[in-house]
Formats: sequence, C-alpha cells, structure tokens
Amino acid sequence: MAATGRRYAQAAFELAIENNNLDRWEEDLALVKDVVGDPDVMGFLDAPSVSESAKLDGVSKLLADVEVMVRNTINLMTVNGDIAKFPDMYRIFGERSDEHRSIARADVVTAVPLEDKQRDLLAAGLGKLVGRKNVKITERVDPAVIGGVVARVGDRLIDGSTRTRLQAMRNSLAERPLD
Repeated sequence: MAATGRRYAQAAFELAIENNNLDRWEEDLALVKDVVGDPDVMGFLDAPSVSESAKLDGVSKLLADVEVMVRNTINLMTVNGDIAKFPDMYRIFGERSDEHRSIARADVVTAVPLEDKQRDLLAAGLGKLVGRKNVKITERVDPAVIGGVVARVGDRLIDGSTRTRLQAMRNSLAERPLD
C-alpha cells in the first residue's frame, strides 16, 4: 500500500519540480486533502458500484479550482482504485517538499505556550541539531512536562524536560543511597 502512495508522491513531486510549480502543488494537494478527507467523498470515489465517468465528473466538479496536473493525478488514483492511498501520498509529497527546501518539522511539547522569541530560538537550535535551514514547529502544551521542552524531529527525540531530569535524579539517588 505505501509503495503505491510513494510512487504517486514521487511522480507528483517530480512534476511539480519539473514545472517549477511546487508551491501550487502544495496548496492544491492541501485542498484535495480537505475534500477527499470527507468520508462521503472518499466513499463515493472508492465505491466499486459508482461508474468511472461519474467519479471523474465528481472530481472535476469538486476540484475545479485545482491545477490540472494535480486534478489529473487524483483522476489517475481514482481510476486505478488507489484514491484511499491519497493520505499516504500527501504525507510523502510533503516530506519530499520539506527535504527539497531543507525544512524539518518538529513536534514540540512544553509546559506553557512558547513566546515568539522562544519559538524562534528553539527552531534555530533544532535546525542546527538536525542540519536543516528551517524548522517548522507544531506546539502542544502539557503541564506534566513541568518545564523545558520535549521535541521530536523526524525520528529524533530531544527530551530537555524538567520531568525527565527529575526522574533521572530520582533514579540516580535510588541507585546510590546516601550515607
């Protein structure tokens, strides 16, 4: 399943780069994600009982404002019975786009919301750590963190939380009893 989503993503990404149209593809694929994300739309496009022409007509109407090559990609996925693989294709396309632009995505958890200056400093520090020019941060607040930051960038986990430091200190004290 992932391989097919990957093939569509790779082909779409190459078309976007070849036509110097990456921004438009990203915008249009985000729109497609919203449309195809509707369970009724997905059910219609993926239903074996619905004719191919009805599906293509539906795509044409629902995605009238989408760039023609993007719409053709969705048509191809629909005709091939692969439209259910769109979320995978969309994710992989985004990863390729980020890689092309040297962007890393970080999921960050803090005890309190970050201020703009803190967010910028954190993004710069994470960028140096992972070797990317830009880091886009998605934030989540969790008071259980107590303080500091827990960040996941790709498959790397950076845990600078007070909770983890306190746990490490407690474990260290448990291993070496005080005299």
